[in-house]
Amino acid sequence: LVVSGREGLLLGQEADGTLATHADLRGLSKNPWNEVVVDGRGNVYVNGGGPAPAQGEHFGPGTIVLITRDGLVRQVAENIAFANGMAVTPDNRTLIVAESHANRLTAFDLAADGGLS
Repeated sequence: LVVSGREGLLLGQEADGTLATHADLRGLSKNPWNEVVVDGRGNVYVNGGGPAPAQGEHFGPGTIVLITRDGLVRQVAENIAFANGMAVTPDNRTLIVAESHANRLTAFDLAADGGLS
């Protein structure tokens, strides 16, 4: 999987090598998307997007969206201070996000349905 940041598409490589659209994120934000991570259940998390930046700022607060195995797309976190790295722990219980503009790592509990808390 790869996110086409400015186009707002989550793409996956098919068996023949072509890229196919797996999710369309354009309706969630006009801002670029940044990174992708997949948990052990097959849930996909993409960060970036979010509302437009304030005047004079290059990046606004970001979001994290979830794409489930059956293709449902929903926002699961907001007000992320420029996510620049995500990882799922080996036990599939925690999503860790590096928030570059806040100088911190933020840990979210992963629910069975892919939601974050």
